Amino acid sequence: MRRTFAKYLMLASLSGWMVTTAAAQQPGKFPESIFDDASQVQNVSYYDGIASDVSCGTSCGDFAPSCGDCCGMASSHNCLWNRSQLTGDWYGHRSGLAECGITVQGSLTQFYQGPSSGGNREVFRYGDKFDLYLNVDTGKMGLWEGGQLQIHAADWQFGQNAILDATGLSPVNTAMLLPKIGDPTYAMTSLQYTQAIGGGFLLTGGRINMLDLWQTFYPEYGRGVDGFMNMSMMLPMNVVPSLPLVTNGAGIIKAGDRGVEAALLVFESQNSPTTVGMDFPNGVTIVGAARKYTDFWGKPGSHTLVGVYATGEYTSYDTSGWIVVPGAGVAPARKQGTWVAGYLGQQQLWSDPCNSKRHTSVFGYVGFSDVDNSPFQWTTSISIEKFGPFACRPDDRAGIGYFRNALNSDFQDTVSILTPLQDLQGGEIYYNAAISPWFHLTTDVQVIQPGIIANDTAVVLGLRGKIDF
Repeated sequence: MRRTFAKYLMLASLSGWMVTTAAAQQPGKFPESIFDDASQVQNVSYYDGIASDVSCGTSCGDFAPSCGDCCGMASSHNCLWNRSQLTGDWYGHRSGLAECGITVQGSLTQFYQGPSSGGNREVFRYGDKFDLYLNVDTGKMGLWEGGQLQIHAADWQFGQNAILDATGLSPVNTAMLLPKIGDPTYAMTSLQYTQAIGGGFLLTGGRINMLDLWQTFYPEYGRGVDGFMNMSMMLPMNVVPSLPLVTNGAGIIKAGDRGVEAALLVFESQNSPTTVGMDFPNGVTIVGAARKYTDFWGKPGSHTLVGVYATGEYTSYDTSGWIVVPGAGVAPARKQGTWVAGYLGQQQLWSDPCNSKRHTSVFGYVGFSDVDNSPFQWTTSISIEKFGPFACRPDDRAGIGYFRNALNSDFQDTVSILTPLQDLQGGEIYYNAAISPWFHLTTDVQVIQPGIIANDTAVVLGLRGKIDF
């Protein structure tokens, strides 16, 4: 399972051609009929089993051909390079299980990444992320209608990562944050059941992986294994410390034809990626979201308002309330409750009339948080991604974006005892090349002004290889 990127590149060169097929399936999604907007999500649905929208290998140049000129012929799914997953259909067993309501998908993502200059330490590190998903449709199994069980059965990271080498307040590798940052860990990070109760409403509950839940709202963003790698490019960092990445929770979701429209969820406030049980040691976190879908300029878009309130006690960065304990140092003050509020917007700018998979989208957010408890006063990001940058490479994707994480003054004053801090800002650019339907190779560059003033600007280079099996 553990291969070098040199072997990947050698394998690609020996193939002699690039096969352009459907984008890798997105694990962790709910069914298209319940959540997803088919006009925005152009890749093959996770619940389509082994379905694949295979394009022909004809060279069409850099411009879109007339509809039907190039992609009318489908290559054989049995060919190794045309499969949507490396291991294929398991002699019909994979598609047979899917017809019976059991869908299995896995991936191995390898990273080689590090600061080439600046940051905390100039070192490159190699690490791996193994993900295995199991989804069960109770209706297809002949049990009862409207039930979906989503299991992130294996969430395993091993090797090393460059998150702390670059700058910890803007993680340069989102995927390697789970299950635990810094240490090789293995866990089942999601065991979530969802039941449709009519009228577009669904009840959901269980063990929830926040990155998987995030992908329910924005399926194109890929949990850091397909698109941008820096967490600040995908979601507001203001959620720290109120929203754990893996925890237990339950709530109600309203879904329409185009996706999630509203949600009200309640979670434990503690992060428990490798433990089970519900003991609520620090209150609960309540999350509410409302989403409006639009069609500006005839192109799909959405606008989401999110609010988070945590009832527990958190460290206050207002040092005026700290107590000096003789012989024992300083006892930080605690504050009851903390909040986060944010807006997220997404808009498609362009689409290929001959190939709906090819489109350009802009995404941005702004988030605000309680300055007493969060390191961040506000955060923001704006990015543009193109899916299918070239007509005959519809499965490639590329993106460029900018983010800024403004630290609150109390947090800066507190940490300045050790080292002066400043706001973080930076940009990221990537190109994800589909070597085959089941193997994508990404080059990634991040330039970040670090939070520690004494550190030079971090230039973080990365390679990412993802195999869907």
